[in-house]
Amino acid sequence: MYEQYYSLKKEEISNIKEIENELTEIIDDIDDKIMENLDEVPDIQQNNSGNDDDEIKEEENEEEQENQENQGNPEIDNLRLVRELKGLQTFYNPNPFRFTNQTEHQQEEAEIAMLTSTFDTAMVSTLYDGNPEPKSLQEAKSSNDWESWWKAVCTEFDNMHEKEVWDIVRKSTVPKDRRVLQSRWVFVQKDDGRFRARCVAKGFTQIPGKDFTENHSPVLNDSTFHLILTLKILFKLETGQFDIETAFLYGELEESLWMTFPDGYSEYLNQNKLFRDKNNPNEYCLKLNKSIYGLVQAARQWWKKFKMVIQSLGYRACEVDPCLFVKDNKQQQTKSFIVIYVDDGGIFSTDDNIKEVLNELGKIFKVKYLGKLENFLGCKIIENDKKDTIYIHQPKLIKNLKATFGKYLENIMAHKTPAGPKTSIMRPQKGDPLISTEMQQLFRSGVGMLLWLVKHSRPDINNATRELSKVADGATDAHWKSLLRAVNYVINTESKALRLHPDKKGNLFVLHGISDSNYAEDKEDRTSVYGYVVYSVGHRSHGNRKVVKV
Repeated sequence: MYEQYYSLKKEEISNIKEIENELTEIIDDIDDKIMENLDEVPDIQQNNSGNDDDEIKEEENEEEQENQENQGNPEIDNLRLVRELKGLQTFYNPNPFRFTNQTEHQQEEAEIAMLTSTFDTAMVSTLYDGNPEPKSLQEAKSSNDWESWWKAVCTEFDNMHEKEVWDIVRKSTVPKDRRVLQSRWVFVQKDDGRFRARCVAKGFTQIPGKDFTENHSPVLNDSTFHLILTLKILFKLETGQFDIETAFLYGELEESLWMTFPDGYSEYLNQNKLFRDKNNPNEYCLKLNKSIYGLVQAARQWWKKFKMVIQSLGYRACEVDPCLFVKDNKQQQTKSFIVIYVDDGGIFSTDDNIKEVLNELGKIFKVKYLGKLENFLGCKIIENDKKDTIYIHQPKLIKNLKATFGKYLENIMAHKTPAGPKTSIMRPQKGDPLISTEMQQLFRSGVGMLLWLVKHSRPDINNATRELSKVADGATDAHWKSLLRAVNYVINTESKALRLHPDKKGNLFVLHGISDSNYAEDKEDRTSVYGYVVYSVGHRSHGNRKVVKV
């Protein structure tokens, strides 16, 4: 095989195999280092798999043999529905999905189904709890909770009017070369029983260059979050957590945009006697003054607004992570940090001035104080009694994994690893039978949940999740089984959490790094995978694995 790809001599091949054996030992050492940072969460009982090593080895041998039978270099002509699970980003593409084996009618149905389900796939699926929430206003009307849903809709319209998000104008005032956007409703029932309704623009119909220019919006890096928690331990920082309600409505638009009346808006106007016209109400539309959810540039405009406000309070943005803001008070010798992830924020300070900062923010935004930082971005932050160790755990997400995949795991053998040795998932070839559309959506949802676990608390499933994400656009039964193995491993090790235990005697600014790579082990395109781990004051502060071309 090496002669086929690289035309190497036999002597060179033997040398390469010796080097590969040495690299394998080094990679095992790196994995051991990573596992050192995974520890038991206090007061959480660990599940035992209870399977013999012989059964595990037998299962791994069967899977390795199955992978060898499926080897090949497939030619996939279709554009990817989801590539590395970037479905959360609203984007514009005049022809986003094209399958060579689909009719025009099937192609149209595929586009509509994907575009209108942006909020039901990928990372948002980590919040799925199985409740039958309405997908439209019509479904809400037919539900038993219609009064609660309508109250939530009216609250959303009240917020729009309070912030002067739009003006009612005639459609005749819209330039002929501009598009009038449409909207949809997203209904969510919170864990505390509250009903929330969000009016969301269909941003995928926006025209680049006219309706938006730039759309990139930064979010808090997970390494930054881990580093700030480390600083909390070292410097005994006080913490606080806040949420900014209807954050996107504060963003100021730089382009002129128009949108049709949302469903139920005419009824709301008549109910509150806010707008009456003897002419046909279909002659009117909304001219947007502020960004609303769903617009391509909504997240960016909100971040620019928050950055401007927080800098006016004396904070400066970090050059490496623009979602970290730092304020130094040299006279009082105090420091405070603010991290922001869209509309969720955290405050870390050496003095007890957290509420003062929130009061200043409350003069501009509608801020809700959530107390000390204990649950952030779906992560449970647990600190021990000695205040020298923090555990990052994601029990709610693992609970959602159980609820979503529990019925598929009844006959799945428990493993001590999330994937087999040297796992390399092959993309399906043309003509290979794929799983059903419903199962495919579950597959993407499962990979999205695993990616969110990897990001914050479970680096041990990094490589297995990376392999699964390669086939998020089209999985086979073998890929489905691989996903169930990884999910079952996470559930059986749900008591594991990422431990942050810095060495107080260590130097915070001295970093230790370990890196390594394999060589052309991808069975399809012979790409290599490299990984690295960076340690600061004795604990893992950052790590990653990526694919590179030889």
